[in-house]
Amino acid sequence: MRIRMYDERCRDKWEALVQGSSDATSGHLWQWREIIGAAYEFDSFYLVAEEPTGEPCAALPFIRIRSRLFGTELTSMPYIDYGGVCHRDSLPRDAWDDCDKTLFSYALQLGKGIRAKRLQVRNLRPVDLRFEVSTEKATQHLALASSSDQQMRRLPAERRNRLRRCEKLGLSKEILPVSDRRAFREFCDIYSTNMRDLGTPTHSVEFFRQVTAHFHDRASLIVIRLQGRAIASAIAFEFRGTLSLPWSGATLAARRAYGTNALYWAAVCLAIERGCHTFDFGRSSVSSGIFEFKRQWGPERHQAYWSTYYIRPGAKSPRERKELQLATRLWQHVPLAVTRAVGPSLRKGISN
Repeated sequence: MRIRMYDERCRDKWEALVQGSSDATSGHLWQWREIIGAAYEFDSFYLVAEEPTGEPCAALPFIRIRSRLFGTELTSMPYIDYGGVCHRDSLPRDAWDDCDKTLFSYALQLGKGIRAKRLQVRNLRPVDLRFEVSTEKATQHLALASSSDQQMRRLPAERRNRLRRCEKLGLSKEILPVSDRRAFREFCDIYSTNMRDLGTPTHSVEFFRQVTAHFHDRASLIVIRLQGRAIASAIAFEFRGTLSLPWSGATLAARRAYGTNALYWAAVCLAIERGCHTFDFGRSSVSSGIFEFKRQWGPERHQAYWSTYYIRPGAKSPRERKELQLATRLWQHVPLAVTRAVGPSLRKGISN
């Protein structure tokens, strides 16, 4: 078995491997290297294990994240929930471990060669034993009924009551193509405001332009309105019968009007209309407020394994730095115009 690094000339082979891999995730889509490269000018290292015949049997994508605050990191995959290794379906299961070990050994040498501080891999199963594993986060997947009426009956009574409250308040929803300029601007405004309020730098508008341009066939914009004004919005993303909301936001007005409930219900209904079998609530820290909000919809919890290998002796996770916690509190009080201008240059260096 040999490891090769695929470039644009190998795109078709990569996509064929992902197409034939049942354990591939949205993080294995080729377009991410184009999106992140165009928006943030970060390099990609798409590693493939090949058999002696040249047949690809497993893939492991990495993006090199460069940050003045946190140093260089190789991440599979940054900004989204999933990464790690995907395997060709015909590869025997007992060959997975050897294949993975070879890929990760190559990645570690690559990380040392580019002087990265750490490698991080996000997966729904443990990876190489050489990595330290965090189980702080979990994803939650909701099995979907065949109709929105059936899905409504499945919801806990408390959740149904809140959705009825949304109707009484007159909230409306719009499902729009990502090419809709007005809805795109509304999403960016709401998202950046929401991130500031949470103490987190926002992604750049260019990042979202790249996402919507490359995934126009997989993505939609959801907008929730109160008296005609957008109060919550999200980008909905579909992959293999699962719909998720990788990026969403809500205004202060939305909180008083249960706008986030309306947003997620609109997404669940959209997933059912599109014939999806699962709604993915995405990652969140276990027992956090957002985790509990998602849990109340009745999904099944799946443990997320965030595995890190620290190449530099004494290197720590950025989340363990006390100055980051202070910066989060201060960021909430920075004027919005400033956070929108400065935030993207900081956000691109944060792989979470």
